[in-house]
Amino acid sequence: MSVATPALQFDRKEYTQDVLLHLYQGLLKPRLIEEKMLILLRQGKVSKWFSGIGQEAVSVGSTLALEADEYILPLHRNLGVFTGRNVPLDQLFAQWQGKTTGFTKGRDRSFHFGTNEHHIVGMISHLGPQLAVADGIALADLLDKNPKVTLVYSGDGGASEGDFHEALNVAAVWQLPVIFMIENNGYGLSTPAASSFGSARSWIKARRTAWKRCR
Repeated sequence: MSVATPALQFDRKEYTQDVLLHLYQGLLKPRLIEEKMLILLRQGKVSKWFSGIGQEAVSVGSTLALEADEYILPLHRNLGVFTGRNVPLDQLFAQWQGKTTGFTKGRDRSFHFGTNEHHIVGMISHLGPQLAVADGIALADLLDKNPKVTLVYSGDGGASEGDFHEALNVAAVWQLPVIFMIENNGYGLSTPAASSFGSARSWIKARRTAWKRCR
């Protein structure tokens, strides 16, 4: 005797079937690419790969919420930003494999590149400084009376850098149209947050204080 599997129940809120399907496809694409890249890494066909498996919703959701001509400054695990902006996959794979047909023409094999066509600014390796770059883009829009926002990512590791606090403070003082997206996965690369901050409670309090100042 077979037992029927109950249908999955979820609250779709006000979203239509087309919107939900679009979001799901947006999540699925970077996950499939990630799985492929990890295979290539184990085969030695790519020299490095920073996996963002499990974090796709952050990149995809925030990217799709913006207009196509609004700038995004992603990190090395935000593949969903690139797929969400429909960056050509052949050029992306060429970039990761160090081919001359990649964005940096074989001079790099990671996410240290941007594409003005898709309004993506390349990441800065030590992460914190790119928040100030986002402030600059947002300031330009503010001065030009251009009703746009700039989105920049950081992690809990990057949030311990001085650049992070400086960028948030400048954005708060000048009321800049910039969104700081903080991905807290509990680690700064391989360093747990508990080894970087005095306590989890003080870490949360400090972040809440920063966000209140930016509102």
